Amino acid sequence: MSQDLFNKLKERARYFFEESRRDALNKAYDISLFHLEQALQLGLKAYLLKTKGDFPKTHDLNLLINYTCNDCLKRLAKNKWYVISILTDAYIGSRYLLRNYTETEYRKSRKFVRGALKCLNIIED
Repeated sequence: MSQDLFNKLKERARYFFEESRRDALNKAYDISLFHLEQALQLGLKAYLLKTKGDFPKTHDLNLLINYTCNDCLKRLAKNKWYVISILTDAYIGSRYLLRNYTETEYRKSRKFVRGALKCLNIIED
């Protein structure tokens, strides 16, 4: 495992997570959700790099979540399929589509991503 790559992915995951909050303060929920998706995607890849030595070259959150074999994360994601769907939509839509998101969608997504990053030991609080 490349410790430098692990640290960079973890650092960027944290950065995107915090950046999403700043975007939301400006009511830019489309960009804030994109940043949450990036935080989760990079957090998952950092975790997989640390635990498996590599990660699949995909952006599919469901695949990455399943590949982790992390029970905490799987329990969290089990009933939050709609949040994962919102995050996936925001990832694709930020570049190709115009879609307005609500503060509620942002808050639910942020809560899920925070929990996921905690399960992955990317953030502590």
